Amino acid sequence: MRRLFMFLGMAVALGAVALGGVLVRSGGPANASVRGDRVTTIRFRAHEVVKPRFVDSAPPKGPSSGDEIIEKEILYSRGRRIGYDLLHATAVTANPATQTVDVIAEGVLVLKAGTINFQGETTFQGIRVGVIGGTGAYQHVLGQLTILRTLRNGDDIDEVRFIHVD
Repeated sequence: MRRLFMFLGMAVALGAVALGGVLVRSGGPANASVRGDRVTTIRFRAHEVVKPRFVDSAPPKGPSSGDEIIEKEILYSRGRRIGYDLLHATAVTANPATQTVDVIAEGVLVLKAGTINFQGETTFQGIRVGVIGGTGAYQHVLGQLTILRTLRNGDDIDEVRFIHVD
């Protein structure tokens, strides 16, 4: 009996080593490389043209899980229009009593040279989401989009920082 357990233990150990080898070889280190070591930063002002509003798409009535938010903003940098953004978010939790909501958001910055896509979670207390790619000049970018502050007129000052990876 003892030999059987030793044999089974050895077989399981060898199987685990073989499986580990397969997983390591299949996952391996990523082959992505940074194009240079330069971080690109774009700072801009975002002016709302479609005000953020909840689409009450899930019961109960009023802000609740499953409800959605949409928004569109015109983007300016150094006084010149550089593009626009589109945002869609779905509420995961909403508490009308404390006026707090936690959402999963995705969106796009539409610029002359292409689009920058972003996605992440926010409670709107501080907004920071991941840059997850794009099109045109922004293919294969990774980084972060941060809302730095909101002006009295409701415009946001945003910053997107990213690197190109191959």
